[in-house]
Amino acid sequence: MGPDPHEIIAQGLGITRFFCEDENAYIARILYSAISEWTKTAVLDRNLEIESDSQDPRYAPYTRHHVTRKCNIILSTYLDLYPNVRRWFYPPEKQGIQPAKIIQERLEFSGFLVSGPDNTIQLPPDKYAKITNNLYLLRGTSFGREGKTYGLGWYVDGISESDTYPIEELFLIPQTDAKTIVLKYSKFARSEYTPNTTISDARRYFDPLSRRVFSESWDKSLCHPWKATVYRNNRDDYGFAKQENGMTYTHAFPDHIVKLQEVRRFMYGFRYLNHNPERAIITTYRDAIKIKLHSALPGREEMLFYMVAWPIRNILDRTEFITLPVFLPIITNILKNLNIQVVQDV
Repeated sequence: MGPDPHEIIAQGLGITRFFCEDENAYIARILYSAISEWTKTAVLDRNLEIESDSQDPRYAPYTRHHVTRKCNIILSTYLDLYPNVRRWFYPPEKQGIQPAKIIQERLEFSGFLVSGPDNTIQLPPDKYAKITNNLYLLRGTSFGREGKTYGLGWYVDGISESDTYPIEELFLIPQTDAKTIVLKYSKFARSEYTPNTTISDARRYFDPLSRRVFSESWDKSLCHPWKATVYRNNRDDYGFAKQENGMTYTHAFPDHIVKLQEVRRFMYGFRYLNHNPERAIITTYRDAIKIKLHSALPGREEMLFYMVAWPIRNILDRTEFITLPVFLPIITNILKNLNIQVVQDV
């Protein structure tokens, strides 16, 4: 008998089993990364059944829906062979998800796929981020390039230094740490606050002294009225809030801060400024590292994590990751830039 299908895929993607993981976790990682590469392949599909004579079929790409549907079918075929990893892709507590769509959205959010005309997506021009002297993350076309997959990212070697970018620049991650961003934005917002004469029942305030996860750290009232914090009214309305002389004042965040999931950056900064920094535990194994976060990261940092690491518990996991030790310096720097206290467990 020849090798199992997942081992053939793993060999092509350069994925090996970690000593600290079981067989099902290993297979889930392989299939997760494989669907990422299938997504990039499906983006290049071209529709040959064009009715209009004015449209060249070579340049008629399929839509996002086609890419999602095709990759979900491919994943379904894989899962027929490996039913024990189905729960990883379809966690029972979350009904109705489409794993291929989740992967596609992560690639889009991080700039590894970009929007095209008529609801299509396409690959961006090639760019490289240096990990080490012989390892570079490629954002662009990986076809015909020898390399390996880590998480959702494709990695190559032998790139000229002049063609590379810092990984923080590739993901548009601020070089200023979270607490400094809070302080700078506080100065900007100082003259922008408006009094709230009417406050909705949905209003909640982030408690920076809470030791619970972010999602459980929202209170109905300002617990510390002498300091500013983050408020929320709904999924699209966040901003700064403070209380003075019994009156509540707020300043709404611009849309881009909310849409890019940047609100968490301010929450991390407020925790640190209140001497209550978040913690992350990094455990080192023989050939792997595991990262355990207390709360999810801001959008840009989270997408970087998905490109350098695999979520552990299921495809929706946002707080536990596994990857190779080569990524430890990058991961540590990203966490410290969010004022997260990194605890290393060897």
